[in-house]
Amino acid sequence: MISPQSIAETVKSAAGRVLPLGGGTKSALAACGEDVERLDMRSWSGIVAYDPSEYLISAKAGTPLSELQAALAAEGQFLPFDPLFVAQGSTVGGSVASGVSGPNRLLYGGLRDFVMEVALVDGLGTCVRGGGKVVKNAAGFDLPKLFVGSYGRLGILTEVTLKVFPQPQGSATLLSHWPDVRGCVQASQRLLAQPLPIMALEIDRGGQLLVRFAGPSASLPNVLRRARSVLGQAGETLDETQAERQLWEQRAARIEQHALTAERRLVRVATSLEQLPDLERQLAAPFPPDTLDILSFSGAGSLAWLSLAADGDCQALDQLLRSGNFSAVALTGKASDLLPLGDKSWISAAARIQSALDPQQKFASFGGV
Repeated sequence: MISPQSIAETVKSAAGRVLPLGGGTKSALAACGEDVERLDMRSWSGIVAYDPSEYLISAKAGTPLSELQAALAAEGQFLPFDPLFVAQGSTVGGSVASGVSGPNRLLYGGLRDFVMEVALVDGLGTCVRGGGKVVKNAAGFDLPKLFVGSYGRLGILTEVTLKVFPQPQGSATLLSHWPDVRGCVQASQRLLAQPLPIMALEIDRGGQLLVRFAGPSASLPNVLRRARSVLGQAGETLDETQAERQLWEQRAARIEQHALTAERRLVRVATSLEQLPDLERQLAAPFPPDTLDILSFSGAGSLAWLSLAADGDCQALDQLLRSGNFSAVALTGKASDLLPLGDKSWISAAARIQSALDPQQKFASFGGV
């Protein structure tokens, strides 16, 4: 079994670069186009501490997220950032390093909002700890948040402390239909301007808007009435039923399934609600049928999940995204497809941070994400 000390020795003695691996659910991040020594973290596993009264859980980086979810569920708590790929074996460290949150994170925040403390091995082979279990107003570098979405390029996480929340008492989903994505965007803007407990908001390419609300069960009927009034249409309601839960499980599963098939590449695009109509229009033009699918516009329009055929033109997608200043990364695919897609202006800043934490270049570069 590995340990922080053995990881530190591996980093110090490595002749080349080192890349930590979690559950392997994001194959493109694990493949890496560079020649690297891969370090499987899954044997460094287990919950280190869990205090339900403090809403904090600490776990070793190789711990499956399913183990955390089971422990939390027994206490009526959950991971508010709605992690993906849990059933497929995603780990705590891999989830933080990839920075992936699920569709039901809108009410409480994304993964970076819940990482309180990290322990890691840096590029000098030193064991480092950053952050804290108590939130304080203090000046300084927020090391834990820096590692969210770092793709294993800044250091090797060995332990993570996460803030957790009580499970919402109830949830309900309102489905409405609009002529196109632009109509969905306008309806979304009206809803988001209201003080409504929106847990998830997703837009489908066909003009379907799905909004999930969460909170005390007694309050949900009033929430739904207000939402219908804002939208100006009744829509279809799924109210605290098994069908409502299954709807969101199926939407997450659709993304996860595309990540697990060799025939498709899963691509995550950073965008905004206002940009969605233009992004949809641009994506429709250059690709043959069945080559590129828009799985969903998620996170109130902040993300687009795309599925590109394995034989699809990755360079064409890169150029299209670059022309619209969209930044994206392929989470699954071959090593030759691992360059970031679209706008890459963030890489220069990330490389400067990496040079400070990894002066001896022990970890894979961001250019080979």
